[in-house]
Amino acid sequence: MTADHSLTAEGLSLGYADHAVIHGIDLSVLPGRVTGIIGANACGKSTLLKSMSRLLKPTGGVVLLDGRDVHTVPPKELARTLGLLPQSPIAPEGITVADLVGRGRHPHQGILSRWSREDDEAVAAALDTTHTADLADRAVDELSGGQRQRVWIAMALAQQTDLLLLDE
Repeated sequence: MTADHSLTAEGLSLGYADHAVIHGIDLSVLPGRVTGIIGANACGKSTLLKSMSRLLKPTGGVVLLDGRDVHTVPPKELARTLGLLPQSPIAPEGITVADLVGRGRHPHQGILSRWSREDDEAVAAALDTTHTADLADRAVDELSGGQRQRVWIAMALAQQTDLLLLDE
């Protein structure tokens, strides 16, 4: 996490089937800044974040990461640069906190690479930052709602991206 990456939307329009949600917006996420998107319920905030993270293809306009269309950036490269924590993430049944947070390291793994000391350090730092290290051996589905939120944030932090999109 060292480079200053830019994430922009230019003339972005989004929708589902025949239902338009967002029409021709421009947005810049500036390096080193916190950017908030505020709006009424169901106005398209989550839809916008899905598009900014390449989960939803725009009906018009483009999302650019460092000047490149996000849809042309290789998946692992994108995941090493940009993370998304959705509004209601779902953990696999019975997964432990440590295993879930460790999944944030996936973009840093090669096909044949093994878990490294750097991975251990990233997971430990994320657990410490979110004050969830004491929960590492517990199943995520046994945690309170607030604890789960902190664990999901830990997973996103373990991913070590320069850009992190958080949906509520």
